[in-house]
Amino acid sequence: MHWHFLTAWSKECNVKKKNYVIQDRKPAVLYHYFEDISSIPRVSYHEAAAAAYVVRVAKEHGLWYYEDDIHNVLVRRPGSKGYEHLPSVLLEGHLDIVGEKTEDSKHNFDTDPIELIEEGNILHANHTTLGADNGCAVALMLTLLTDEKLIAPPLECLFTVQEEVGLLGAKHFDASLIQSRKVIGLDAGSEGVFRMGTSTKFEMTSFYPTHREAVHGIAYHLVVDGLKGGDQGAGIPQERICAIKMTARLLHYLNKVMDVRVVSMDKVGKSIPESCDSHIVLANGEESLMFRIIEEQQKLIRIEHEDADPDIRVRIEREEPVGDMLKKEESDRLIEAIYLMPYGARNRKLCRVDEVSCSVIMKKIYTESDGIRVFSVISTEEMENGEALNEEMQTFMKHWGFAIEYVNLNRGWQWSKKSEIRDVMIETYKKLFGKEPKVNISHGGNDCVVLKEKIPELDMVTTAATYVDYHTPKERLYMDTFEKVYMLIRETLTNLTKA
Repeated sequence: MHWHFLTAWSKECNVKKKNYVIQDRKPAVLYHYFEDISSIPRVSYHEAAAAAYVVRVAKEHGLWYYEDDIHNVLVRRPGSKGYEHLPSVLLEGHLDIVGEKTEDSKHNFDTDPIELIEEGNILHANHTTLGADNGCAVALMLTLLTDEKLIAPPLECLFTVQEEVGLLGAKHFDASLIQSRKVIGLDAGSEGVFRMGTSTKFEMTSFYPTHREAVHGIAYHLVVDGLKGGDQGAGIPQERICAIKMTARLLHYLNKVMDVRVVSMDKVGKSIPESCDSHIVLANGEESLMFRIIEEQQKLIRIEHEDADPDIRVRIEREEPVGDMLKKEESDRLIEAIYLMPYGARNRKLCRVDEVSCSVIMKKIYTESDGIRVFSVISTEEMENGEALNEEMQTFMKHWGFAIEYVNLNRGWQWSKKSEIRDVMIETYKKLFGKEPKVNISHGGNDCVVLKEKIPELDMVTTAATYVDYHTPKERLYMDTFEKVYMLIRETLTNLTKA
């Protein structure tokens, strides 16, 4: 099979970065687009510059485009000569990234480009998220849109915004503009894995009212970090642990032999918490014993989770009081509630035991003047399992004194038994790589759920390059898989002209 790659691209694109890090990978244009988009800050709600870049590329290549008021962009490419009459195909991905960095990083996600580091087959960033989620999709779509030698039906490419904060861009986008009824999503799965559905989400916010008293004792700053964290869909099957719950575990064991009070517990993120920042008071007890218990628990946690999360780190140091402490009964109940709160995998499919079908995570915790607010997420393939776990979670939270503020239901995209786009992509994969792809349901969420709600007749399948530990500073892209997914999508589009 002969592949025709573009060897040059427009010099008119207004991107500051011209000296590319990645020099020896093919197709070069695929990586040029990836580096260009990586040079543009684009965390959620700040995608305007990235959208402007996509529009600029579309203009330079004479392509039809539409940008809405929050910077979703739809671009259309006519069908290749002789195939202009065929039904169009939509490719879809998102512009925004999750901005996470290591504690020592000085990176500013509002102003700084992602600093890329190539090490063999792996691409990663300098102590920040890489943005392969979903920069790979952006680069792939731009490469195909501008490929003059591509043989394909009419092509639409949708670049959404605010995906990482609740699929808000897709929810806002006017789906009546979409002409295609076949969709290839580029934000779920990994190389050789196709997704044919996504799980349903129950998002619950609960509030624990508190009363405070003046500090008496010694104040401490307690930090739990070093965990891998990550997206719920990828992290829970790998048994990643939650820094908030590990903090509560430490406080639980301290409270068994002394009086420790919570002043605050905080972690606001977009995935499994890899760190938690707390302020506590030792109201009654020996400091040396407190340090010894923390050290013992840190060792035990590392042993218990040596395969999934062996690098937990606990730091504690004296400080001046930062606020009043919770009254004893309320502090004790809060600690026990978080320590015992359901977390992790609840159900697995016996036919695919390496995958989780229902799970729950505690995603955020933050302290307010009159209480503690907790945000948790249930992800489930089967509505019945999700409803049962949701009832259990609500009962649990109420029992420990939390008020349920709201539960938001985001329904998943259900598996379709018949799918022409899936069948063509499977056959294409087999011919290209000599093996069967894996086909399953995503435990995470993506924009295809929203598109399916708006246009129920869509025939959809998703895949992606293999990038691991996304949503964390350890995010890594396996570059050979990026190239394979590009080849797969390109050839699938060509094969759709023959279907």
